[in-house]
Amino acid sequence: MGERMPPGRAGRMWLWRRLTVARRSMELLDHKRQLLRRELERLQEQRRASAGGWLVAAGDAERGAVRAGLLAGHGRIELLGAPVAGHARVEVDWRNTMGVRFPAGARCSFPELEPAEEAASSASVPPAASALRLALAAAARHAVDQRASDAIEAELTRTDQQLRAIERRRVPALETALRLLELRLDELERQERVVTRWARRRAVAHHPPSQGT
Repeated sequence: MGERMPPGRAGRMWLWRRLTVARRSMELLDHKRQLLRRELERLQEQRRASAGGWLVAAGDAERGAVRAGLLAGHGRIELLGAPVAGHARVEVDWRNTMGVRFPAGARCSFPELEPAEEAASSASVPPAASALRLALAAAARHAVDQRASDAIEAELTRTDQQLRAIERRRVPALETALRLLELRLDELERQERVVTRWARRRAVAHHPPSQGT
């Protein structure tokens, strides 16, 4: 066990305390494991849904971009988009559950074209820009769900490992040590009783009780 156990009967209480703590730790870890499993199932379902939403949004954005490029010309679109390129922002909200920190949501903000620029563009450009914004927001949601799912899954793996270590090594080692100690203490008590009886008989033999006259 890698710990120094006190000798004799003090070791019995020492082992009992550690065995009690180990069994309580198993209960807590098992409860945590159940909660993590439920949270992981929820996040995996959420991740699958957001993945589908992202694929749909990405397809819409691609079709909108192709259409705008054909109608307005790619050079014209690049010129219109230059003032807003690279200015989209994604802010991630974080939460902490059972000691695990993971993203819980994402807020996207996008720059807007100037009204005059938008009015001068092809009618296909505003819908394409809107579809691209939706695709980016969908991608951010899916990325958050994926990261959260991975974090919970990793914590579930660690919890399983901790529980197995206590269940398969720590508790059996303590139980074995306690059982062996109980046997030694029982043997010691038997020896003490034998020695005590022997000492009494020897004392009687040397000092017999006086006979009354």
